[in-house]
Amino acid sequence: MRVVIDTNVFISGIYFGGEPRKVLDLIQEKGITPCFILSTFIEFKRLLYHKKFDKQRGLLSFSIDDFLNKLKSYSLIFPQPSKIPKIIKEDLADNHILTCALIGRVSFIITGNKHLLKVRRFQDIFILTPREFLKKLK
Repeated sequence: MRVVIDTNVFISGIYFGGEPRKVLDLIQEKGITPCFILSTFIEFKRLLYHKKFDKQRGLLSFSIDDFLNKLKSYSLIFPQPSKIPKIIKEDLADNHILTCALIGRVSFIITGNKHLLKVRRFQDIFILTPREFLKKLK
Protein backbone atom coordinates (compact mmCIF):
# COMPACT_ATOMS: atom_id res chain seq x y z
CA MET A 1 0.00 0.00 0.00
CA ARG A 2 1.38 3.38 -1.02
CA VAL A 3 1.17 6.26 1.44
CA VAL A 4 2.54 9.73 1.94
CA ILE A 5 3.90 10.13 5.44
CA ASP A 6 4.25 13.81 6.21
CA THR A 7 7.57 15.07 7.54
CA ASN A 8 6.03 15.86 10.92
CA VAL A 9 5.09 12.19 11.40
CA PHE A 10 8.56 11.02 10.40
CA ILE A 11 10.23 13.50 12.78
CA SER A 12 7.91 12.59 15.66
CA GLY A 13 8.30 8.88 15.03
CA ILE A 14 12.08 8.96 14.83
CA TYR A 15 12.79 11.34 17.68
CA PHE A 16 9.83 10.99 20.04
CA GLY A 17 8.07 7.62 19.45
CA GLY A 18 4.37 7.07 20.12
CA GLU A 19 1.87 6.44 17.35
CA PRO A 20 4.07 8.07 14.69
CA ARG A 21 6.75 5.47 15.51
CA LYS A 22 4.15 2.71 15.11
CA VAL A 23 3.35 4.07 11.66
CA LEU A 24 7.04 4.01 10.72
CA ASP A 25 7.37 0.44 12.01
CA LEU A 26 4.70 -0.59 9.50
CA ILE A 27 7.00 0.32 6.61
CA GLN A 28 9.05 -2.81 7.19
CA GLU A 29 6.47 -4.99 8.93
CA LYS A 30 3.46 -4.50 6.65
CA GLY A 31 5.03 -3.50 3.36
CA ILE A 32 3.76 0.05 3.42
CA THR A 33 5.52 2.07 0.72
CA PRO A 34 6.20 5.72 1.54
CA CYS A 35 6.11 8.05 -1.45
CA PHE A 36 8.02 11.29 -1.88
CA ILE A 37 8.58 13.84 -4.57
CA LEU A 38 12.07 15.28 -4.61
CA SER A 39 11.09 18.42 -2.68
CA THR A 40 9.37 16.49 0.13
CA PHE A 41 12.34 14.14 0.52
CA ILE A 42 14.84 17.01 0.59
CA GLU A 43 12.76 18.88 3.18
CA PHE A 44 12.51 15.74 5.32
CA LYS A 45 16.26 15.17 5.15
CA ARG A 46 16.96 18.82 5.99
CA LEU A 47 14.74 18.68 9.07
CA LEU A 48 16.26 15.42 10.30
CA TYR A 49 19.62 17.20 10.50
CA HIS A 50 18.25 20.46 11.94
CA LYS A 51 20.17 21.67 14.98
CA LYS A 52 17.01 21.77 17.11
CA PHE A 53 17.09 17.94 17.03
CA ASP A 54 20.79 17.61 17.99
CA LYS A 55 19.93 16.20 21.43
CA GLN A 56 17.41 13.67 20.08
CA ARG A 57 19.79 12.62 17.31
CA GLY A 58 22.44 11.91 19.93
CA LEU A 59 20.08 9.49 21.71
CA LEU A 60 19.34 7.36 18.63
CA SER A 61 20.69 3.82 18.37
CA PHE A 62 21.20 4.31 14.61
CA SER A 63 22.62 7.00 12.37
CA ILE A 64 20.39 9.26 10.31
CA ASP A 65 22.38 8.31 7.19
CA ASP A 66 21.68 4.61 7.80
CA PHE A 67 18.00 5.38 8.39
CA LEU A 68 17.75 7.41 5.17
CA ASN A 69 19.50 4.72 3.12
CA LYS A 70 17.16 2.06 4.48
CA LEU A 71 14.12 4.29 3.95
CA LYS A 72 15.12 4.90 0.32
CA SER A 73 15.13 1.15 -0.27
CA TYR A 74 11.49 0.93 0.90
CA SER A 75 10.26 4.15 -0.74
CA LEU A 76 9.29 5.57 -4.09
CA ILE A 77 10.86 8.94 -4.81
CA PHE A 78 9.35 10.66 -7.83
CA PRO A 79 10.94 13.51 -9.82
CA GLN A 80 9.89 17.02 -8.94
CA PRO A 81 6.84 18.04 -11.00
CA SER A 82 7.03 21.29 -12.92
CA LYS A 83 3.82 22.60 -11.32
CA ILE A 84 2.49 22.36 -7.77
CA PRO A 85 -1.21 23.28 -7.58
CA LYS A 86 -2.18 25.83 -4.91
CA ILE A 87 -4.99 24.03 -3.12
CA ILE A 88 -4.03 24.91 0.45
CA LYS A 89 -3.53 28.66 0.65
CA GLU A 90 -2.50 28.92 4.35
CA ASP A 91 0.79 27.06 3.83
CA LEU A 92 1.87 26.55 0.23
CA ALA A 93 4.43 23.87 1.22
CA ASP A 94 1.49 21.58 2.12
CA ASN A 95 0.62 21.46 -1.56
CA HIS A 96 3.80 19.46 -2.18
CA ILE A 97 2.31 16.71 0.01
CA LEU A 98 -0.94 16.71 -1.99
CA THR A 99 0.97 16.68 -5.27
CA CYS A 100 3.11 13.79 -4.08
CA ALA A 101 -0.02 11.86 -3.13
CA LEU A 102 -1.46 12.30 -6.63
CA ILE A 103 1.76 11.37 -8.41
CA GLY A 104 2.31 8.36 -6.16
CA ARG A 105 -1.31 7.21 -6.47
CA VAL A 106 -1.44 6.69 -2.72
CA SER A 107 -4.33 5.57 -0.55
CA PHE A 108 -3.52 7.74 2.46
CA ILE A 109 -1.70 10.84 3.60
CA ILE A 110 -0.63 10.44 7.22
CA THR A 111 -0.04 13.77 8.92
CA GLY A 112 -0.34 15.89 12.01
CA ASN A 113 -0.62 19.04 9.90
CA LYS A 114 -3.80 20.98 10.72
CA HIS A 115 -4.14 22.48 7.22
CA LEU A 116 -3.98 19.06 5.56
CA LEU A 117 -6.21 17.44 8.18
CA LYS A 118 -8.85 20.11 7.55
CA VAL A 119 -9.10 18.85 3.96
CA ARG A 120 -9.79 15.26 5.24
CA ARG A 121 -10.05 13.82 1.73
CA PHE A 122 -8.34 14.88 -1.45
CA GLN A 123 -9.85 13.25 -4.50
CA ASP A 124 -9.82 9.57 -3.44
CA ILE A 125 -7.04 9.98 -0.87
CA PHE A 126 -7.86 9.95 2.84
CA ILE A 127 -5.91 12.38 5.03
CA LEU A 128 -5.51 10.91 8.51
CA THR A 129 -3.60 11.38 11.74
CA PRO A 130 -1.28 8.53 12.74
CA ARG A 131 -3.90 7.36 15.26
CA GLU A 132 -6.67 7.34 12.64
CA PHE A 133 -4.45 5.49 10.18
CA LEU A 134 -3.51 2.81 12.74
CA LYS A 135 -7.20 2.31 13.60
CA LYS A 136 -8.12 2.00 9.93
CA LEU A 137 -5.51 -0.73 9.45
CA LYS A 138 -6.87 -2.88 12.28
